[in-house]
Amino acid sequence: MKKSHSIYYFEHEGRENWQHVLRLVKRALKRRSELQTYKVIIFTAIGEGAALAYNLFQEWNTKIIAITFPPDFVVVREGQSVSPRIFPKAKAFFDGVSIPVITARLPFQKIEGADAHNQQMKLIGDVLTLFGGSFSLAVQSVLQACDHGFVEIGEKVIAVTGDSAAIITASNTSKFMTREQGLVINEIICKPRNMTIARGAPAVALEQSRSLFEQDGTPQLKAAAPKPQPLVIEGKQTIPEKEK
Repeated sequence: MKKSHSIYYFEHEGRENWQHVLRLVKRALKRRSELQTYKVIIFTAIGEGAALAYNLFQEWNTKIIAITFPPDFVVVREGQSVSPRIFPKAKAFFDGVSIPVITARLPFQKIEGADAHNQQMKLIGDVLTLFGGSFSLAVQSVLQACDHGFVEIGEKVIAVTGDSAAIITASNTSKFMTREQGLVINEIICKPRNMTIARGAPAVALEQSRSLFEQDGTPQLKAAAPKPQPLVIEGKQTIPEKEK
């Protein structure tokens, strides 16, 4: 029997969509019981996504895996180098609710001196970017989770980034291109319609990513902890809007 499921399209790329992405995933979990046992793999810069997902998905006891940038990752913002990090308080929160956080080299990341390898990985990443600028991170998150033993090869998972979500059959970095055990993008839950960052003007891309940082250049995590006690980090707290 044929089944069809809708795809939600955002007008713009960027992490401004991240809360909407998670609510779309929650809607999919409510409507489709077969997804309720899937692990959710979230690429998160400073932990916001994983914290909100924990609150939204508690009724299904969803296993959440957080993937973040490697320790040497740096972005240049207005001439200053900034490294997004998950703060120790947030890490302690994730440890307390059994959300593993993987901070390691990304599968498509450049290796110094390995020019042929770097060209191949860049090509794969560029092709995945055709679906949206963060889609490559969704795929790399699944590879990371599999590489670290949190997901089995062939297991279906839900991969989430700041503006995309997809159902993916997992594989690891060494086998994801193989015929027998390769990674498969099964379904797209949501994605950007317009590539305003990956193909947009640099000034626009910078402005859309600005919300990741406070004005002093310090990453901030604002997330809710398990009820009834909220997680408070850097003096701020955010309790997700009640699902309507």
